[in-house]
Amino acid sequence: FGLPELMIKRVLALGNLLPRIRDLYRHEKIDAATVRHLTLASKGQQKAWLALYDDPDNYTPTGHQLKAWLFGGTSIATGAALFDLAAFDGQIVKDLFGDEGYFADADQFWAAQSAEIERRKAAYLEDGWSAVEIVPVGVYFQTWEHEKTAKRKGGRVYIDVNGKGEVVFHEGYLTHKEARRQAEGGGDAGKQPA
Repeated sequence: FGLPELMIKRVLALGNLLPRIRDLYRHEKIDAATVRHLTLASKGQQKAWLALYDDPDNYTPTGHQLKAWLFGGTSIATGAALFDLAAFDGQIVKDLFGDEGYFADADQFWAAQSAEIERRKAAYLEDGWSAVEIVPVGVYFQTWEHEKTAKRKGGRVYIDVNGKGEVVFHEGYLTHKEARRQAEGGGDAGKQPA
């Protein structure tokens, strides 16, 4: 037809929506972002969304909130994965209107992501870091509460994990208190507190 393959896939995805959803969009009852996100939904999810839409007592997620609803609370993009996507057993849903794919099951993602975080933690310890701490989801690594410290002086690695699956590795930090103790000759600043 002389059209790019991606455009054909998008048209087919829109055509695969339930007819009622297409009618809602045609009559401007829902916006383009909502329709795009509904292309990520299974038929069952589309029906469940329509049931919410029809019930005036329930909130109907639209736009980016719809994407989070489809993926069980948080949409986790494939770009957040530390592990090899080719070895991942779970389902990945491709967004034909964006550049990302998303994990259909957050629990499967977190199992694979946590295993990779533990593997990297062990590698840091094997490499000679004094300690490696995983900062759990919902708690944030505060750089202003820490001082940059070299590995040879007892610096730690903090692995900061957020709810969207993204992970940041902060290498070579001690708390201000530990760094001060080390500067005053208190030694063992890199040891874990009891």
